[in-house]
Amino acid sequence: MKKIIHSTLALFLIASTAFAEEGHDHNKVIPGPKGGKVVEVEGGHAEFFVQPDKKVSISFYGEDMKPVPPAEQAVTVIAEAPAGKTKLEFDKTADGLISKEVLPEGDGYRIVLQIRNTADAKPQNFRIEYHTEVCGKCNRAEYACVCTGDGHGH
Repeated sequence: MKKIIHSTLALFLIASTAFAEEGHDHNKVIPGPKGGKVVEVEGGHAEFFVQPDKKVSISFYGEDMKPVPPAEQAVTVIAEAPAGKTKLEFDKTADGLISKEVLPEGDGYRIVLQIRNTADAKPQNFRIEYHTEVCGKCNRAEYACVCTGDGHGH
């Protein structure tokens, strides 16, 4: 019996290692095509991007990171700024969603991004530390920095 358990465990470990070596790394930071923060959502990815006018855009991508038009997704953003919480509402565009309001003034606060595949689906929640200064290494806003594992401090 012990041989069967050990053999099963060994096969599991070998399969897990092979799967990881295929490049399927859920911990890898994916750079957003627009320069924003990419999060893994059901069926693909979404990019959270703060535009120069401080409106938030959300773009959707398939597993292959090719753009997909928005469908029935429901998105909520809550900015937890020092002046208080602000909830952003979104309008659908041809290539994603755009907030009706701008982010609150300031920097260094948390943003809660909630994405549902459909209005009645279970939400996926993401917390983004919003910092606008540019990372000297990857040249992205700190909230979307892709530097990892090098003592960069994110």
